[in-house]
Amino acid sequence: MKKIQEQDVKNKNVLIRIDTDVSVEDGLVQNDRRLKVSVPTLRYLIENGANITIIGHIGRPKGKEVEELKMRPVEDKLIELLGTHQNWQLLENLRFNKGEEENDADFAAQLAAGQDLFVQDAFATCHRRHASTAAVTQILSSYAGLSVQNEVEHLIRLLENVKSPYTIIMGGAKIADKLPVLKNLATKADNFLIGGAIANTFLAARRHQMGKSLVDENDFREANIIWQNLMDDPHRNLFLPQDLVMSRSIEFPEEVRAVNIEDLLKPDYKEYASVDIGPKTVRQYQEVVKKSKTVFWNGCLGVSEVAGFEEGTSAIATAVAESGAQVVIGGGDTVAAVEKLGIENNDNIYLSTGGGATLEFLAGKVLPGLEALE
Repeated sequence: MKKIQEQDVKNKNVLIRIDTDVSVEDGLVQNDRRLKVSVPTLRYLIENGANITIIGHIGRPKGKEVEELKMRPVEDKLIELLGTHQNWQLLENLRFNKGEEENDADFAAQLAAGQDLFVQDAFATCHRRHASTAAVTQILSSYAGLSVQNEVEHLIRLLENVKSPYTIIMGGAKIADKLPVLKNLATKADNFLIGGAIANTFLAARRHQMGKSLVDENDFREANIIWQNLMDDPHRNLFLPQDLVMSRSIEFPEEVRAVNIEDLLKPDYKEYASVDIGPKTVRQYQEVVKKSKTVFWNGCLGVSEVAGFEEGTSAIATAVAESGAQVVIGGGDTVAAVEKLGIENNDNIYLSTGGGATLEFLAGKVLPGLEALE
């Protein structure tokens, strides 16, 4: 990987892609974590005499200009974080131009006009073949920023020379994105703790009656294959919930109860949905985490954004923080849950900046934005 530190940037015009996809309310950035990770790269460029053009996007405007997705709040926040507005400018939302998501060569040429080199510092977009991650690298010499370098270094540690016991915690929805990760890490990790909608799908594939729970029936076959392969491997331990917290509503607690998995072999809870892992499962998962030396966690273990359904996720997050293991946490909802508890600053915890990009990297897929930096 070509690194920006290896290139003389003095008096060079540098185009840099950072992750600006932040939430904005009333003209103010609500959470600046994605911007902060690129501050070291931006400061490096400023201190070494570069002239900087920053590019990024907010939301999904689909090629149209949307007032509430304009970049002014991001610019204001970057001025605050950098303490200066000298030697850099921020262009308008890339996705206002349909050429961005179409990986259009003409749009990439517009971005590259007058620039000497390109810096990729938005790992979260590296799995996209867009103009600002792929096409522009065909025009300009391209280098990894400090944030992307840091991200890759931490993720590689989950694939090579990992300290055991190595535990994967996988929850959330979008099971189709996560099954390839489980498959790729099946021979590398020791323990697999499953929760959230992924657990629902695994259980439903094993003929449990999941009622109104979020389940992806299209992935039953692949889930069963992974389940069987892990169960047949004496060196791997796959843990599915022993019990689940069920509620008549997933929007707020209604007739909430902990239900043993065996009871879901009958359709007694067809009007209920799984909203969290149950207390037995929490205790079992905590014991596994406590003995772990390496942990990768992606996806909450229940509907943790709803008050009353976050207890399982919070309990496991606390166990992870106290384990002393080397931890990588990815996925926006999971990171938000950890930040809510105030444990994200533990020296042993690394918060990945990528969601889909992190999963594809760990699934062994080629990321166009990284491939261009080789």
